Amino acid sequence: MPTPDLGQQIADLRAIVLRANAPEVMTPAEAADFLSVTTETLYRWRKDAIGPKYSQPNERIVRYLRDDLVAFLKEHRA
Repeated sequence: MPTPDLGQQIADLRAIVLRANAPEVMTPAEAADFLSVTTETLYRWRKDAIGPKYSQPNERIVRYLRDDLVAFLKEHRA
């Protein structure tokens, strides 16, 4: 029986810890981990105006609030 890749195990544990102790303000990478999507998905959602609310204080910085991500998840649950 093959063992899972150690790098994947670490990534999975990191995602679990992030969800349990998510910072109030997150980068796109942190928000993607929190939502279990890719940063490319978040980018596409921003461009299509269908994703969670975000702040963009200038053209290079994007930030997400934890409460907005939780609200987005609640709005889109099956």
